[in-house]
Amino acid sequence: MVSVLIPTYNRPQLLLRALRSLQLQLYPDWEAVVIDDGDGAGVLAAHSLRDPRILGVRNEGRGQVHARNTGLAHATGSIIALLDDDDWWLDPTHLHRVVRALKAQAGLVYRGGYLVVERDGLELERIPFDFKASPLSLRTDNHLLATGAAYPRFFHDELGPFDPEVADYWDWDWYLRVVSAGYPLIQLPGRGVAVAMHGGNMSYAARQGERQKNLDKLASKHGLGNLQLKDHRIIAGAA
Repeated sequence: MVSVLIPTYNRPQLLLRALRSLQLQLYPDWEAVVIDDGDGAGVLAAHSLRDPRILGVRNEGRGQVHARNTGLAHATGSIIALLDDDDWWLDPTHLHRVVRALKAQAGLVYRGGYLVVERDGLELERIPFDFKASPLSLRTDNHLLATGAAYPRFFHDELGPFDPEVADYWDWDWYLRVVSAGYPLIQLPGRGVAVAMHGGNMSYAARQGERQKNLDKLASKHGLGNLQLKDHRIIAGAA
């Protein structure tokens, strides 16, 4: 079984889009763990679909990283897949591809996709986002879309939960921990995921100082040297 972790915060309509893309998957053996970090609307939306494979729970901590760790505590599958509440899967064979790849070898599966620019519920543009990553490239930048990532559940038994101390960079931290343990990165072919870009998740300018502090924590933890944000991008080795 694949356990799909979906943290959510007060946007039930976008969450329903993500869940419907999951229901369209041709691979049937999955469960969705929807972790509500907001006012409870996410749990209600999850249960409104009346799909026994979809579980809605309240966050046992605070914030998106704690929410994902709450999801891990409820997950029963042997594979963990990540899906944000405002993103969705474009390819109905996505989980088939994930399972086939992880049956061949234990590693971190990732996949390219599109950054979808949205405004007022309308799609304005799709920007291809599809990069090949390596353990070396992860030491300078993160080009993996969390919504396309999956891996064996036992990685958490070996490496621990997601780290809330690095906050914004929980996913990059996790990828670095996985490859540092010697597990390979496995790229799936095709652009199979969509990552929404909209007003609700583009507040980087207002949080640039906070994000830099979190980036400094990540760099210190993994010995990455000096990483700096510039125009909301990461510049490796900047002074």
